[in-house]
Formats: sequence, C-alpha cells, structure tokens
Amino acid sequence: MKHLIIYCSPNGSTRHVAEVMAKRLSESGRVEAVLDLGTRSSDKGLPPAFRNPDRETCLWIGSPVYVDHPVPPIETFISRLPPSYGCCAVPFVTWGGVTSGTALYEMAQGLIRKGCVLIGAAKVIALHSSLWQAPHPLGEGHPDEEDDRAVLKLVDRVESKLSCLPLQEVSLEVLDYQPQALKEEARRSSIASAKQALPELRVDDDKCVQCGECAEKCPAKAITLDPFPQVGEDCFICLKCVRECPEEAFPFDIHAIEERVRGLAARINERPFTQIFY
Repeated sequence: MKHLIIYCSPNGSTRHVAEVMAKRLSESGRVEAVLDLGTRSSDKGLPPAFRNPDRETCLWIGSPVYVDHPVPPIETFISRLPPSYGCCAVPFVTWGGVTSGTALYEMAQGLIRKGCVLIGAAKVIALHSSLWQAPHPLGEGHPDEEDDRAVLKLVDRVESKLSCLPLQEVSLEVLDYQPQALKEEARRSSIASAKQALPELRVDDDKCVQCGECAEKCPAKAITLDPFPQVGEDCFICLKCVRECPEEAFPFDIHAIEERVRGLAARINERPFTQIFY
C-alpha cells in the first residue's frame, strides 16, 4: 500500500500532524509523496501520484478548521477529484479550541462522493491561529506529545486495517458528532461572513518595504504587489501575512476578537480535544 499525504497548514499545526504521520509511515518505506497546498511548490500542479492513484493507495488529507469548515485549498482539491478517484482515505483536521465544526464530516463526505473508502479520521487540538499574541491562547502548547501519540495510534490502526480484507470502513455517521444546534450554526457560517466581521487586512505603507514576503508565503495566493501588498478576495484570513511580515506592516489587534472567541469556546465546550476514528 502506498501513502500520499496532502495538507494545507498556514500556521504549522496541520503540518506538524502530517509530519508525525509521514515519519511513522516512512518506517515501512511506503510514503509516495507529501504536498503542502499552501506553498509555492504546489503552484506547479499535483505530482502524478496524486492525480492517478490506484486501489493500492491511501490518501491522508489534512486541514485546519476555519469558521467551522475546511480551508478553501482543501475544499477545492477534493471538489476537483475525478468522480472515480477511488483510493482509501484518511481525513484529519486541527482546530483551535473553539470548535472543530463540521470540517471533518464535510471532508469525509466529499471524499466518499469521489469514490474513496474512508478507513480513518482524526481531529487534533492546536494553537488558535488568531490568538498567537495572547498571553495564554486557546490550544496553547498543542499539538503536544499526547496528541502525537493519538495520531500515531491512528496510523498504526489504519496500517493494520489495510493489511486485512475486506476493509473495515469508518461510517460517515461517526463523524457527524456535533449537536444539532452547532451544525445549524456551521451551515450559516462562512469565511466570507467572518471577513465582514473583522477589520480589513491592509498594509501600513509607511512600514512596508515591498519585500514581497507576504505574497510569497500567502497560502491562498491572495496577495499581489501593486506596488504595495493588496489582499484579494481569495484571502481566508489565516493571518500568516500578519505573523510573517518582518516589518510588522500588517496591523492587527487580537483584542478585537479575543473576547468573542473565548466566549464561544466556553459556550460550546467541545470535548474531547483530540479524537481519532478508525
């Protein structure tokens, strides 16, 4: 069985989980390819292994949860798969301590529609992507060693399942774990609506030196230089430009959202933080 790992990780947490998976799978020498959709290397297109998998392939696909849903690069990747993609699949998400939303269910649903066989899944707690400046952000210190152990357990379980026929699939209903009220909220939420509620991302021309670092690292490829950075509609508010700018030229005040985010986390109180499904 060959393994393909594809993910998008603006803040590094989903990358960490993918690397834990890849290291364990590499012990058996079966990792065919690893690709981060948020890097410039992905602009060259998908490697052949991702375009034409066979029944002896397992796809591991990861996304952070943004406003209850997978990030657009992952949604787009799944939507563009051919109808008969047909390999085994293991979706996984990282979430920042507010809610994992319906992201894992949506990814699994999309993969099943493409003919994939769902044999595992995971949600993993991580540092909240908007609160990195806070003294004690939600998800602080995660993913940690305990989270990694859960991920490794999933990898081992999946490899064990792949060695036995017939394959034991994970039921889609198992991933439909959110209460009805939260699912209704998720249906109404979107990155577009969240962007309307946040201050517009604009560069401070007095600080910006037009180095292009923000455009180079933007996982949405949403920033162009004209001559200063302009943030386009494809932005999904990962705030990597804010964090990575060497001149701190993107002003952003976490206090504008921190109280609301912590209030949501307290109200929802999602448990467990990290969970694997197999």
